[in-house]
Amino acid sequence: MRAWTIILFAVLMACGTGEEALPEGLLPRDKFREVLLEAQLVEARVNHELSLGIHTSAPADRYYTELYEAKGVTAESFEATFRYYSERPEMLKSIYEEIITELSRRKDEIRQ
Repeated sequence: MRAWTIILFAVLMACGTGEEALPEGLLPRDKFREVLLEAQLVEARVNHELSLGIHTSAPADRYYTELYEAKGVTAESFEATFRYYSERPEMLKSIYEEIITELSRRKDEIRQ
């Protein structure tokens, strides 16, 4: 009986949360989600400025540099993490669903 308890415990520990460990050098999931959310806002800003005819020299590059510095990440780590999740569409979809929820929450906050 005791052996079964040990085996069951070992199996449960091995299962963990069901998420695989990230390779070294990638951003933790929560940090990636946070930076990706802000990147969506950068894209919206750039598109808005373009639609208004506001053209500055490489504004998107400057905005992304500011974003990475503010979040304490590198462009390389963000891009590598994005590639990692792009190869796992269900995981990326889950992250984007959380981002959409957060953006909707922010939008509702502004309207009040």
